[in-house]
Amino acid sequence: SMNCQKNDVPIFRFYGWSPFCVSIGYHQKDELVDFARLVEDGYDFVQRPTGGRAILHAEELTYSVIVPRELIHHRLLYRFIHNLFSDALQSLGYQVELKDDNDKLGGLTHSVNDFPCFTKSAQTEVQYKDKKLIGSAQKIYQGSILQHGSLLIGKKHETLTDYLKVDKNVKKSLKNEINEKTICLKEIIKDPISPEKIIESIINQLELAGNISLYSKRINELEMNSLNKFIKK
Repeated sequence: SMNCQKNDVPIFRFYGWSPFCVSIGYHQKDELVDFARLVEDGYDFVQRPTGGRAILHAEELTYSVIVPRELIHHRLLYRFIHNLFSDALQSLGYQVELKDDNDKLGGLTHSVNDFPCFTKSAQTEVQYKDKKLIGSAQKIYQGSILQHGSLLIGKKHETLTDYLKVDKNVKKSLKNEINEKTICLKEIIKDPISPEKIIESIINQLELAGNISLYSKRINELEMNSLNKFIKK
């Protein structure tokens, strides 16, 4: 995304996590993470280039979008992507809603930065019965916009508190906050759905948007080498 030029083709990626992974926001300190517990359970850790709070990436569909900055305003991009997800999920039978919500949902009063991104609403959100289903964030570079986020498929994200160094009362309050403010696809429709089926529906909606030519490709060796160098840093 840092190397994106104004004439480059936008990139839309979908991926998952194996092993599962805790990520924290760009401005967070990793001292709140229980690394011993992560190692014990075989999970990974990463710090995102975007802001926000701690997330456990587990039973979810993760996406990222990189577009030249001159192509679209960042707020329009946020709405466009969430509208794609909303339409795709509705076509699969999930009665989700796209809501404009600039209010910060009630948070805890503790000073630690351990509140998950999913408990905060911003701009245009995909919700079901006022509970958040997708968490997204943006990073605006000189020549591009990066937007990435997670669609909750299962409930594993609720175990985030097991991997934070906070006292029991904070963990309990935080877990309640996650339960009250978020929802996953399995809670809406019990029948399992594969990430591949969701991706297919999103692509279909993208094609219906009109005047968009799509082509797919897997990550090549050059991209993997660049990724591995970044990870080693």
